[in-house]
Amino acid sequence: MILKIFIPFLVICFLSESKAQELSTKLISQRPISAEKFIGVDEYGNTYIQTKNIFYKLEKDKKYQFTDFQLGKLTAVDIINPLRITLFYRDMNTVVVVDNRLNEITRINFNTLANFRTVLFARTAKNNSLWIFNTDLQQLELFDYQNQKVISHSPPFSEEITDLQSNFNFAWIQLENSVEMFNIYGSFIQEFKLPKTTHFQVSDQKMIIQNDEGFQLLKAIQGEFLNLPISEKHVKDFYLNNENLYLYDNKNVYHYLINLAK
Repeated sequence: MILKIFIPFLVICFLSESKAQELSTKLISQRPISAEKFIGVDEYGNTYIQTKNIFYKLEKDKKYQFTDFQLGKLTAVDIINPLRITLFYRDMNTVVVVDNRLNEITRINFNTLANFRTVLFARTAKNNSLWIFNTDLQQLELFDYQNQKVISHSPPFSEEITDLQSNFNFAWIQLENSVEMFNIYGSFIQEFKLPKTTHFQVSDQKMIIQNDEGFQLLKAIQGEFLNLPISEKHVKDFYLNNENLYLYDNKNVYHYLINLAK
């Protein structure tokens, strides 16, 4: 009788310990930054912030900026390609693509295109294209802005869309209680169930989510959320770049390295 009870207890302890050892974090650095919004840090170590509707790039001892107050509020920034950064101004239905010194490369005003569309979200895709969500048709589109045409699109959505995250080849659409993943052909790949009031970031097939319980990481292949051991609780903005997680608490940026067991 004692043996039957003791063995399952050992199994439970072993599984719990193995799962804990599968994921760990290490604080690499902490530095003060003053910004209304922390955008992120690119692969070259450059930091991007937003203050008073001005977009800044901080590069060692250099500082670049871009602004166009006529476009209204800067809604979102995508720095996945530091050489072609996507700035989205939702009020004016416009995207501005800037280079690594924040000089304007091109401007896409969806109001003036032959096939008018109202855009809710816009992010960087591959080969001079954008991931956009077309609210007129309620669908995700891969839009070639150089030739002003839709390359592919998803089926229409019937639920409210609350966020769009992407990399060059995939896009993740956030609905009320889930996130749906699509490829560049507009095909549905996978669904992840998420609780309400969840914020998420995606990088290199990994997803970080933030909710009232803290931070969790999803290894996309396994489809299992793992708790991230992070001490910072009052995080305003965060950014995931491969295994590098950056947290901003309105005063400091904390750089954590995420260690995943192979």
